[in-house]
Amino acid sequence: MSENSAELFIELSLEGGEPAELDELTRQLRVEVEELNIDSVERVPAGDAPEGTKSADLSAIGQMAVTLAPTIIPPLFELLKSWVERKPSTPVKIKVRVGKRTAQIEYDPTKTSAKELDALVKTLGKSIKG
Repeated sequence: MSENSAELFIELSLEGGEPAELDELTRQLRVEVEELNIDSVERVPAGDAPEGTKSADLSAIGQMAVTLAPTIIPPLFELLKSWVERKPSTPVKIKVRVGKRTAQIEYDPTKTSAKELDALVKTLGKSIKG
């Protein structure tokens, strides 16, 4: 990661959803994020396998780390907003961390208006900048 890059951690969670469904949604979002002019997008490791079990490629379901130039953060937020809006009736939490700053958007398309979502995205952007 260059000194002019930011690293964001995005976490999706589905209330009452199955792990396989969350994994599929995460893969779909990752494909779209990769289309932006980013440095990289990686799955986040879940940690070591429990003692006494076989080692596996454990990735935290629903999580990805995105490395990108700070100028790409607003387009990423717009992508996240658009992506969530295309998943009707699917509440999603998105956590973003840049350095030591963290922010979170909780969005339920059945309860949040477009105007309220715009306000959330703006607030998130301001909290990350700082």
